[in-house]
Amino acid sequence: MWTVKTDPENWRRLLWAETVGVADKDIPLALASLLFASDQYPKLDITAEIHKLDELAGEAAGWVAPEGTAADALGGLARFLHGEKGFGGTQSTYASTRECFLNEALEHRLGLPITLSVIYLEVGWRLGLPLGGVGLPGHFIIRQESESEPVYCDPYNGGRLLTEDDCRTLVREQFGAGFHLSPQLLAPVSRRAILYRMLNNLKAMYINSQQPAKALWATDRMLILQPESAQDMRDRGLLSYALGKYSRAHTDLVLCMSLQQPPHDTELVLDQLPRLRRQAGILN
Repeated sequence: MWTVKTDPENWRRLLWAETVGVADKDIPLALASLLFASDQYPKLDITAEIHKLDELAGEAAGWVAPEGTAADALGGLARFLHGEKGFGGTQSTYASTRECFLNEALEHRLGLPITLSVIYLEVGWRLGLPLGGVGLPGHFIIRQESESEPVYCDPYNGGRLLTEDDCRTLVREQFGAGFHLSPQLLAPVSRRAILYRMLNNLKAMYINSQQPAKALWATDRMLILQPESAQDMRDRGLLSYALGKYSRAHTDLVLCMSLQQPPHDTELVLDQLPRLRRQAGILN
């Protein structure tokens, strides 16, 4: 039970770490998504946002026939969330970080593919559907298991149902006809991987828009999910350095070099260390 809130930012970080620091199947995906959103929306009512998902599931129950096929069930969910409630995406959503956050997607019914997929997953799980998220290259969809072959759905593009061949076509349209979509890329990803990808989207957007403080925040949360990521450890060090946090930068850059698989641009990291030692007042 967390009771000390003298430092709200650190308290939210500790609560996030506790929430995701469990077995993957036990991570409450929506709650974890809303917890990191609350860092950027301090007045966010997380309980109210969870209630929105509960209400959507209650309404969706009449659209999902329990006795039908997997395609029937997933199609019914898509017709409800897209056709009835208007959840979907447009190309303009990629221009803003707003649609990266679950609370914004629930309010405006627009989001990135992964944010909309979280809504589909959470509503479907409440109805007992065996859904999972699929992290395609450059896109994110969901799938439902069945006795024969899985059925896929694209929440971003109107909840369109997809076959495996459709998924391959979708990726080839983006990466070229020669791209090979391996079976592993069609498999469900972990909840931890979904959260990591959501934060990585934010990190990239913050870096591109030259917001190093927010990029540092996203990278820090990613490292709580994947503490052995040398790339993120390096990035957190370099972002800390850009913000004048030299001691923290030095610690991260030294640590990233000690990991089993240090980043490929090792020389860049090593070049920073002497300067950081001087700026941080750290002796050899």
